[in-house]
Amino acid sequence: MKKTLKKVAGATPYLILLLAFILILSLTSALRKGDTPTIFGTAIFVITTPSMEDTLMVGDVIFVNTKDETYHTHDIITYHASFDANGDGEPENNVVTHRIVDIETINGVTYITTRGDNNDYSYDWETGFTTDQIIGKVTTRSEIITLIYGFLFSGGYNIIFLVIILVFITLGAMEASNIIKQLRMMKEKELEEEKEKLIQEELKRLRNEQEKKET
Repeated sequence: MKKTLKKVAGATPYLILLLAFILILSLTSALRKGDTPTIFGTAIFVITTPSMEDTLMVGDVIFVNTKDETYHTHDIITYHASFDANGDGEPENNVVTHRIVDIETINGVTYITTRGDNNDYSYDWETGFTTDQIIGKVTTRSEIITLIYGFLFSGGYNIIFLVIILVFITLGAMEASNIIKQLRMMKEKELEEEKEKLIQEELKRLRNEQEKKET
C-alpha cells in the first residue's frame, strides 16, 4: 500500500504538468481559430462596462458555461455582438454579457433579445439575434479572483492567462524540487551500492586468505 501511494505521489507532478500542457494546447488552438478559450467547458471573462450593475460590477470575473444550450428568460448570457463600440463608425465584434428578456421561436429558429440590468431598453444589435452567437450562460462570479485580478491588472486582460502563468511557475518549482530530490536519491543509492561492493570484495578477500591459511 505504501509503495502504491509513493508511486502515485511521484507521478502526480507529471500528471499535473501533462494536464497543463493539454490546457495550453487547447487554449492556443481556440485562440488561433478565433474561438473562446475554455477549461472543461467553462470560459472566464471580466466585466468591463456598467450595463449589468448592480448584478455584475465592472471588474467582476465571471464563469460562463459553454456547454449548456438551454436558454430561458432571466438567464444571463455571454455572446458575440457586432456594433460600433468605439464610436468611429466601424462595427466590430464584441463580447457582451446581458440578461435574456425575450425568447421567440419562428420556423424552428430561436431568436434571443437581451438587455443590461442597468439599461432602460434593448439596443438594436441585441434584439432578435440567433443562438449561434451565444458563447454560454453565466453561472457565477468569483469575488476572490475578482480581487486578485483587480489588484494585479487593469484593462481587459483575460484572467485565464494569469492562471496559466501561475500554474507553470508552481509546476516548475515542483518539478525542479522533484528532480533535485531524485538526483540526490540516485547519488545516495550509487554510494550505497559502491560501499556494499567494497564490503563484499573485502569479505571475499578475507575468506580467500583464511582458506589459504587452513590449507
